[in-house]
Amino acid sequence: MTTVSRHPLLTYTLLIGAALATTIVLAGLGYWPTIRVAGDQAVWSMLIGCLVSWLSSCVGAIPLARGLSEGGPQPALAVLYSTAFRFVTVLLLVVPLVLGSGLDRTAFVVWVALSYLVLLLVDTVFVVRMMGHR
Repeated sequence: MTTVSRHPLLTYTLLIGAALATTIVLAGLGYWPTIRVAGDQAVWSMLIGCLVSWLSSCVGAIPLARGLSEGGPQPALAVLYSTAFRFVTVLLLVVPLVLGSGLDRTAFVVWVALSYLVLLLVDTVFVVRMMGHR
C-alpha cells in the first residue's frame, strides 16, 4: 500500500474546503423548502445555522489535520478530539444565538442539526479515505 504524507495545513484546507462546498450545496437545496415551510424570515436562520455547523466543522478539523498528517497524534485520538471540539464549538455558538437573537429558533435549530450531521458524514468519509492511504 502506498503511504501518503500530507502537510497538516493541506489536510486542513481540504477538510474545510469539502465542508464549505457541502454547506453551500446544503443551503442551496434547503432554500425553497425553508421558505415553503417556515417563510421568508427563516432563510436567515437557515443560513446562520449552516454557518454555525461549518464553523464547528472547521474547529473540529484542526485535530484531524494534525492526526492524519505524518508526525501527528494517532488518528483515532485525533477523531475523538475532533468530535469533542466540534460539539463544544456548536454548543458555544448555538446557545447564545437561540437565547439572544431574533432568529426563527425552530428553523435555526433544525438547520444546525441537519447541517451538523451532513458535515459530520462528509468529515467521516474524508477521514476514512485518508486513513486508508496511510
